[in-house]
Amino acid sequence: MNQELLLKYFDRISDAPDAIPRLRQFILDLAVRGKLVEQNSPEKSALSLLESISARLSRSGRPTQPEILDPEDQPFVLPASWLWTRLGDVCSKTGSGSTPRGGKSVYQKKGIPFLRSQNVHDDGLRLDDVAYIAAETHERMSGTALQPNDLLLNITGGSIGRCCPVPSSLGPANVSQHVAIIRVAVDGIQTFLHCLIRSPYFQSFVIGEQTGAGRGGLPKNRMDQIPVALPPPAEQHRIVAKVDELMALCDRLERAQKEREIRRDRLSK
Repeated sequence: MNQELLLKYFDRISDAPDAIPRLRQFILDLAVRGKLVEQNSPEKSALSLLESISARLSRSGRPTQPEILDPEDQPFVLPASWLWTRLGDVCSKTGSGSTPRGGKSVYQKKGIPFLRSQNVHDDGLRLDDVAYIAAETHERMSGTALQPNDLLLNITGGSIGRCCPVPSSLGPANVSQHVAIIRVAVDGIQTFLHCLIRSPYFQSFVIGEQTGAGRGGLPKNRMDQIPVALPPPAEQHRIVAKVDELMALCDRLERAQKEREIRRDRLSK
């Protein structure tokens, strides 16, 4: 997809109040189905990537062979160089954060950032109201300590499905039980996985798989089983670059749309 086609699509829906959010979802949907960039035939298949993931997991003490889905279990047809696997099979860690002993009573004004669902947004972390915990508390919660490039996914409540990466600039941090940690087994695939998790395809699983009374949530065992369409690494980089380019265009369209609305409101007074 190029900018001309995107603008043509936007022109068809521009009068709708949710035109730009719909356009963003359209871009992500094309991206995860292999329809956003052209395939490069000399490129290696995603099979070599799965083999690298399997080797990395085995060295870390978790012997596993990433699953390749049978054709009957595949949600949609992929390009020839892509493969279907499952989320849990491309990650070295998945699962929710934890609650510090004492709950909110142990929060401090300074210390180690303790990220909650309100801090996790699709466009990044928002830390204006972040809570802090003591270094000793953080050490006791070492199992949910964050690493740079971890993906954080809200798994409960009204913000379920929001996802963002952990920036390297954050430093030591921990995360609440309402947010899942997704840590990829091989560095470099997390940026494509972030696109996939935000896509309508993946979000349908997140919303559809909610369980529990009262405040629904996405349990680890179901999250791990979500089918993941995996492109070759080089194509992942091209897809992410194209998504970034088109999302930046959406940002410009959104600003222009708001400016038109402001001018219209002024003229109507």
